[in-house]
Amino acid sequence: MTSFLEKWSAKKSDKPKAGKRSAVDTFRARVAEQKIYLAEFESDVAGFNKWRSTWFQRAPGGFGVTIGRDSIDAGKGLNYVVVETTAQVAEFLDDLAGHADNDVSFQKALEDNRLRRAALLNGAKAKTPAKAAARKPATVKATKADPVPGAAAAETPKRGRKPKA
Repeated sequence: MTSFLEKWSAKKSDKPKAGKRSAVDTFRARVAEQKIYLAEFESDVAGFNKWRSTWFQRAPGGFGVTIGRDSIDAGKGLNYVVVETTAQVAEFLDDLAGHADNDVSFQKALEDNRLRRAALLNGAKAKTPAKAAARKPATVKATKADPVPGAAAAETPKRGRKPKA
């Protein structure tokens, strides 16, 4: 047992936490995922049913390709293009990945977008318990019931409502 501890103690490390990839790494992974969707589309055009997950959609004249679903652009407001073929979609995705690797301002835009989304998510999480605590439980209005003999009980309302005037 001691040889085991001696051998592996020098390699002891903290586990990486989920979501600790950089915004650029996350974006690269999303671009790779889009390429997989594109390959699936090319292999079975009629049977492809993952349109809700794709950054590319059919558009008049070809395909519209967006840069994710967030409010980011690739500079000078470029966040959507229309291309004619799936090969151009793939080329655009490749160029976009290269842009994410090399363009410092785009990397900053990705990180700013990540921080904005995290703030929105954390704000929503913080509001949810507060809303639940702020809700008051429904109160039931109880009326005092006096014992009434048999025939008189049928004449009185069963609930404690006031008769309409």
